[in-house]
Amino acid sequence: MKDLKVYIIIALLALGTFLYVQYRKPAPVNWTKTYARTDKIPYGTYILHHELSNLFGGVAVRPYRKRIYNTLEEAGNGADSYLIIASQLDMDEPDYRKLLAYVKSGNDLFIAAHLFGSVFSDSLKLTTQGYFPWGDTVKTVNFTNPALHSETGFRFDKRISEGHFTEFDTLRTTVLATNGRGNTVFLRYPVGDGNLYLLSSPDYFTNYALLSPEGAAFAANALSYLNPQRQLIWDDYQTLGDPTQQSPLRFFLTNEHLRPAYFIALFSLLAFVLYGIKRRQRAIPVVEPLKNTSIEFAQVVSSVYYQRRDNRDLLAKQYRYFLEHVRSAYHLNTNEVDGNFMQYLSLRSGVDASILLNILQGMNEIQRGSTIDDKKLVSYHRDLELFYQQTLWKNNISNNVLT
Repeated sequence: MKDLKVYIIIALLALGTFLYVQYRKPAPVNWTKTYARTDKIPYGTYILHHELSNLFGGVAVRPYRKRIYNTLEEAGNGADSYLIIASQLDMDEPDYRKLLAYVKSGNDLFIAAHLFGSVFSDSLKLTTQGYFPWGDTVKTVNFTNPALHSETGFRFDKRISEGHFTEFDTLRTTVLATNGRGNTVFLRYPVGDGNLYLLSSPDYFTNYALLSPEGAAFAANALSYLNPQRQLIWDDYQTLGDPTQQSPLRFFLTNEHLRPAYFIALFSLLAFVLYGIKRRQRAIPVVEPLKNTSIEFAQVVSSVYYQRRDNRDLLAKQYRYFLEHVRSAYHLNTNEVDGNFMQYLSLRSGVDASILLNILQGMNEIQRGSTIDDKKLVSYHRDLELFYQQTLWKNNISNNVLT
């Protein structure tokens, strides 16, 4: 019990020291790419969501955290613009068909993502590729529209992952923007009465990008293709996921302050269990008493012979045991066993000669290779048992007389 108290005190001291150090040190910058509208971290989209209403002249911005199909079912087919800013799309066939019908009816869809998913990419014959600037500190992006084109381009540093489209349907699409290497980064697909706008990176709309004047100008010009008179649907599902499938543990693991505390508690519990296993006395195993293996062995051997039904071999082994007993008990030579030998053995042992002659008959049948059926086996075995019983009885009588 004393050891347990020492362990608890040490664990509490370690936890308190860690919490004090964490409280005193400056909070590090969280560079996690969440693209969530409520996050004020560099790769959140708080600034964009907060300024969208002003940018579009006071239109309503309605966030939805449901699958695309369910969102459009709830929002209806009114004149809207659908906005998705996420790392990758989670879209199945029903979502895609519902979204395609939504755009065909005259609405606009704006997607900024690194990966567009297999369903979306296969349908539009679209392929993207990420770009990792080895040592580059500045990259430029520019619009092809002369009204939005900049002489120097819109510059971003290396923290903005641009990516670009490597394959797309050139007959159906319009290139709206390219990067400094001439790769396509912004596309428009006319679909029915509406338009589909695709941007190859969501980083252009993050808080980090919008804090620079050129980043804010690029984002505003890219979104200017949407109708400013229509309300906006903001998709939270693609960034935050389904709220009904979030585990309570996710709250601890995603929080930068609770995550280390959770792991400290987990490892402390593990250390306590290992310490308890080492110190606690192990249970004494129950030792069963030894069994009579001789009886078990005899039962096993007898069952094996019974299953094999080899009467001749079984009787031969009994006769070999009989001759060994004669040699050890009466000191007789058993090389030649015949009628005279059995008469002499009868005199030495006191056993009836008829019993010994029956034993001799069985031995002769074994030597000739005759078939021994169950009846003969029982008969010859009975003669051997009579021999052992009479010799035992004679020995007991002799011992009583001598005493």
